[in-house]
Amino acid sequence: MSSNHSAQVPLPDQSALRRIGAKLILQSDKAFPPGLRDLPDPPPFLTVLGALPGRGLAIVGSRNPPQEAADFAFALARVSGEPVISGLAIGIDTAAHRGALTAGLQTAAYIGNGLAALYPEMNRALAEEIVACGGGIASAEFPDQPRSQRALIRRDSFQAAHARAVVLVCSESDGGAMHTMRFAKDLRRARYALVAKDGPEYGGNRVALADDATALPWNIEDALHVLYGRTS
Repeated sequence: MSSNHSAQVPLPDQSALRRIGAKLILQSDKAFPPGLRDLPDPPPFLTVLGALPGRGLAIVGSRNPPQEAADFAFALARVSGEPVISGLAIGIDTAAHRGALTAGLQTAAYIGNGLAALYPEMNRALAEEIVACGGGIASAEFPDQPRSQRALIRRDSFQAAHARAVVLVCSESDGGAMHTMRFAKDLRRARYALVAKDGPEYGGNRVALADDATALPWNIEDALHVLYGRTS
């Protein structure tokens, strides 16, 4: 982004960001995640708490997953060996972040609201732990901006763009994680979905697999072989 363009874009007040310990990263800055520049309309800025990792594995899914799915997300993140990207929501996001933290891996969350407006379903303690352990929380919204459907879908595009690959653990067919999978396809990111089980909780998996996502087995050893050609 040119300096002329950046001058035309309203930007958050940096003193307000400093009060919450956040920083502003412009699209033209070196610290701006390079994958986001692959988007047709990259955000002109990000506000960030902590530090964003390089490319990694996005692990996404339902806010209300079966326990087996949450356990898989945690286990996969823990043994992935690379940064984990997710969205700080309850359910699969939280399990993925926690798995990465357990292994000492950097993890990052893109959120669909301002950094000063975490909503109740978001785990503030987890956000603080992510930052304390070297990861980051990022938003393209002004600090006090509440969540909106537009911003949530936009953050789904950031997850897909930042990552080198996306894993759908479980999702209803109309779940928010399906946006991330669609953006990943448009961006030509590798897409994986756990083999679907019976029930609406895996309706999105069936959709993704029918749309040529690579099937990921439930066994972690086998899943690592599909993802990386290795075992744990």
